[in-house]
Amino acid sequence: MTITEPLRLNIATGRQGEPAGFDTAIIKVPARWYVPVDGTMGLAAVIAGAELRKVSERLGASIDETLHHAKWTITNDPGLVRELGLRHDCLACRAGLDQALAALRENPDGELAVGHLWWAQQGSAP
Repeated sequence: MTITEPLRLNIATGRQGEPAGFDTAIIKVPARWYVPVDGTMGLAAVIAGAELRKVSERLGASIDETLHHAKWTITNDPGLVRELGLRHDCLACRAGLDQALAALRENPDGELAVGHLWWAQQGSAP
């Protein structure tokens, strides 16, 4: 179920104004995001997008933030995961990146979704 080129999915919320902050996240791509299409497995972008929206909003809520928008990249390329995963260089992100790269080494056919999440300004309306 490996994609050959990175797939990018954008999560829009309609929030106005400039974002107030930024974070990164990395998750394993679950098998349920794939469906059979003409005899091969294809990524169901509608399913992936809906779940990535929930993940993005849940991550924001966990740190008392509101999602402004998010950009997710699905890939199995360790170099791209490293590049995208270190755009927010803090101890927690570096530890998450190390875990993600280890997961790719353990499961070379697996994929990761690397997210860049922007937080809304307080009081910005959708």
